[in-house]
Amino acid sequence: MAAKNWRTCRLNINGTPRKLSYSDDAIKKLFEPLLRRLTNLHHRLGRRVVVFLAAPCDTGKTTLALFLERLALNGQGSGLAPVQRLGLEGFQRGAADLAATLDADGKPLSPYGPQAYDLTALAPKLAALAAGDDLRWPVYDRARRERVPDITPVRKPIVLVEGCWLLLKTHGWETFHTFADYTVAIMAQPESLASRIKSRLTARGLTPREAADRYEQDYRPHIMQVLTDSWPASETWIYSADGDYEPQPDRLEYYRAKQKSTQQDFDSVKRKDEPIFRAYEEQMTSGSGKTFAIGYQQGLETARRNILRRLASDGGMGREALKETFHLTEKELQDLLS
Repeated sequence: MAAKNWRTCRLNINGTPRKLSYSDDAIKKLFEPLLRRLTNLHHRLGRRVVVFLAAPCDTGKTTLALFLERLALNGQGSGLAPVQRLGLEGFQRGAADLAATLDADGKPLSPYGPQAYDLTALAPKLAALAAGDDLRWPVYDRARRERVPDITPVRKPIVLVEGCWLLLKTHGWETFHTFADYTVAIMAQPESLASRIKSRLTARGLTPREAADRYEQDYRPHIMQVLTDSWPASETWIYSADGDYEPQPDRLEYYRAKQKSTQQDFDSVKRKDEPIFRAYEEQMTSGSGKTFAIGYQQGLETARRNILRRLASDGGMGREALKETFHLTEKELQDLLS
């Protein structure tokens, strides 16, 4: 596999400078074509376009959304429409609210799950986005550790909303995907996400055992829920272990390639063992081939006769039932049972 060519940029994420790196292939084959499609969609519809970016935790969806926002800004000279990233952190329910609400097992709601969001507040905001209304979006102030309602004005023609649960089929999110004009899903191997999350948790001071337990309890169930219980997206990307993105494999194309490869392997073996294949073909076209076919047919008839005799002798089916089920005349049945 050829080595990737990486491009980097610096962004301010939640008040912290971050350096992001994506491959040339991801930028040219995924990011830029997506922005071009969204720009064309905006021009065709003549209104604001709402895009959902749904992905499990630790797949870099927030940084990706901000990078797409920057990429669209830099590409305005080539005709790309501006993009505005919006997150769901401003709709997260507080710790006291979650602790006071119990799930089906009688436990406080998880802050990592789909029920950790105020959907009664989120739904009208998404509806207003879809309607093209003027509105302000809430955010979460990490410095003050509190939600700030209606602070960010929505002004760009393409709005990219990112979050884990936007395409979820359950827990009150079932119809939220209908607010989007276009959806992008990011899939990943759970094992690679487990490694990232455990490393992050140990970097925060947890022991490897504590990090593993924390992952199993708080992260893994929700990662699997996103991966297995979400609506299909307009397009799907795969998050790779190196932090990059790749297009979802075309399974039909893979099947056709595999089929072609199998045929080529067969032809190769046939060329190497030409005498064996020639002898087989000669046998099947000769009298012995016909003998094999006749023997096969006789074997089937014998098996059929034995089955009918057993059904009749065991009392499993009467004569009339046998005739009706197997479409036999009285004489044919008599011959088979004689």
